[in-house]
Amino acid sequence: MTTPEEVLARARKAVAGRRGRGEDLDVGAGFRVEPADNVDPNQLLEWAVIEPDPALVYSTRRLGAPVTLAKRLLIFALRQYTVQIVDQQTRFNLQIASFVAELDRRVGRLEEAAGKSGGSAPGGGSASEDGGPAPGPSGSAPGGDSAPDRGGSAPGGERSSPGPSPSAPPR
Repeated sequence: MTTPEEVLARARKAVAGRRGRGEDLDVGAGFRVEPADNVDPNQLLEWAVIEPDPALVYSTRRLGAPVTLAKRLLIFALRQYTVQIVDQQTRFNLQIASFVAELDRRVGRLEEAAGKSGGSAPGGGSASEDGGPAPGPSGSAPGGDSAPDRGGSAPGGERSSPGPSPSAPPR
C-alpha cells in the first residue's frame, strides 16, 4: 500500500521533471468557459432559484452508508441556517435576473428607436449608455441638475440605506 507521503514525493518528482523539460504547467491556460447561446431572461430567472435536493447527498466510499447518514443528519441539524442562506441568495439572484431582464428590454427599446431614427438616439439628441440624457460638460444632465440619485437620500443629502425587503425573514 502506498502512503500519502510517497504519493506526494512522486508527484513533486514528476512536476520537477516536467518543469526541467520546459513544459508549461499553468493549470488555467487551457480553461475557457463558453457562453451559453441566447440565454433569455426567463432562463435566467429559472437558474436564479436555488433548490438543493437532499436526496442527492450520498457517499461513494466503500462503506458509504454511514457517511451518507452522517451527511444527511448534518443537513437536517443545520437546515434552519442553510434555508436562510439559500433563501437570501435566491432573493438576490432573482433581483439581479430581474434587473438584467429590465436592462435587456431597455437596450432593445433603444436599439429599436435608434433603428427607426436612422442611427441617432431617441429624441434626436445624443444619449448616454444607460439611455438617459447625455451628461453636460460638467458631468451633469442638461439643465445643470445632477443625475437622479437612485438610492434615495435622507434629509441633509445623506444617502439612506435601504431597509430590509418585505420578504426578508426577521433576524
